[in-house]
Amino acid sequence: MNLNQSYYKTLFAKYQNVKCLPNEFTDNSVRLTVKIILDHYHKKLPIHINFQNSKDSIYEIGRHLFKELANDIYCNHSDFPELIPGKTILRDKRKYADGKRKNYLIEEASNNSYVLYDKKNSLRAEISYDELIKKFIPITQGVQSKTILNYINFFKQLNNGFLHDFTPTKFEKKSVFISKRPLWDNLIEKNKIPAIYLPNPREESLLSESRTIPALSDCMIYFTPKYEVCYQNLLLKNEKLKTIIVFDTEADKIPQMLQDKIRFGFNTIVLSNSYSPVKNPLIPCWNWFKEELKIVNDL
Repeated sequence: MNLNQSYYKTLFAKYQNVKCLPNEFTDNSVRLTVKIILDHYHKKLPIHINFQNSKDSIYEIGRHLFKELANDIYCNHSDFPELIPGKTILRDKRKYADGKRKNYLIEEASNNSYVLYDKKNSLRAEISYDELIKKFIPITQGVQSKTILNYINFFKQLNNGFLHDFTPTKFEKKSVFISKRPLWDNLIEKNKIPAIYLPNPREESLLSESRTIPALSDCMIYFTPKYEVCYQNLLLKNEKLKTIIVFDTEADKIPQMLQDKIRFGFNTIVLSNSYSPVKNPLIPCWNWFKEELKIVNDL
């Protein structure tokens, strides 16, 4: 523990160029911690951050990381799903005079051309792939246009107006939070970010998964309370995971994660809230003492 104020000023300077999304932080310690984590995240390096009896801080950090990691997936790992005739449903993004939402089924596909069928109005239209990905969104069920628009505009605002040529509905990589249910329940902006909660069937009464945007078949971020659920339902089913965030739980599973990391290639970030954190020699631990937090927050 170093209680020299100049040390923490130097620390702030070291991470000042680590870019964060436009966020409001409650204090300097949260801001600095998010920057330290993001620096390790972008370098694909593991890190363990521990607070001592500061539950509010780690929950705030968890909410920031949810948004930061989702935006990274949006910018760098977005894709357009496979289009399957007879199965893929498309939502027309164009505005019509009657104001009604229009859904089409892909009826036929050949070369670069698709035949779309509007069952409700018994209409067919032929369209190229390039036009299709710009003007339509693959969906799995009915959805209000406002829900999709909120999703599109959310990431547009986060990225200074940047949009992909298509509306991303498939993501080649995801991140996973191993976290108890309260973090999921307290995510403020999750209705704008494609995310899925995978319950632990041994401990939770609600066994079905929860989706923030049910009309989308894929997600950017998974949440689950147990690493075992992540292993069985994601890793063994060939989901490509970029990062696993262990959020104040399952410390005893970290050695197993580090073994699996070699096989599956994900990074590991650990957040804990304990006077005696369980440390692993393969993950550097940044242990915030209360005295340090006071100095940092007073800078």
